[in-house]
Amino acid sequence: MNTMIIQLFDAQLAARHSPDRPDPSCTHPGVERAWREKQIRDAAYFRSLRRPPCPGKEMEDWLAAEREIDNLRL
Repeated sequence: MNTMIIQLFDAQLAARHSPDRPDPSCTHPGVERAWREKQIRDAAYFRSLRRPPCPGKEMEDWLAAEREIDNLRL
């Protein structure tokens, strides 16, 4: 399966399990940061499920999930 399709699916799946993005104009910056972190955490988790267990890949999953979520939010 195409890697881009898989990444988009993972990010969308993570977003589906989280509340809608809070409106930054009427929320505390801490709420926005917490929401973003949850999105990233969920996306990284779903990435980890796609591959065989491999200790040490957590940071790689996290950084890839950050890029995915930040690209979706643009």
